[in-house]
Amino acid sequence: MKIIAVLILSFCFAQYALASDGTYDTVVAGKKCQEDESQNLSCSYSVGKSLSIEIVGIGLPDTSVYFNKSDFDGDFYGVYGMLHGCIIIKNKKEISSMAFVSPRNGKIYRTWQECKSGV
Repeated sequence: MKIIAVLILSFCFAQYALASDGTYDTVVAGKKCQEDESQNLSCSYSVGKSLSIEIVGIGLPDTSVYFNKSDFDGDFYGVYGMLHGCIIIKNKKEISSMAFVSPRNGKIYRTWQECKSGV
């Protein structure tokens, strides 16, 4: 009986890990960055059909985050987390599947803890 419980829990954790990577991989695939003439970095993130975010002036004191498109009823949507200062990308089909984008460096992370620390 204990073996069955362990197997069930292992399967659940494996499914959670796979689901988390799905959103992360989708965000990574939709990331495009460019520098302007002053070498200021900007990145855009197109995720699924319903999310488009742009971060302008990454790493500068006046960095701006634009939610060009974010539909709560769409396949993906974004919110801002005050605790860690990162954009949370949520997947509507897989509730536990998220990715985190740092406005400080433009990088994409799997957890809010990694995003907060900027590793």
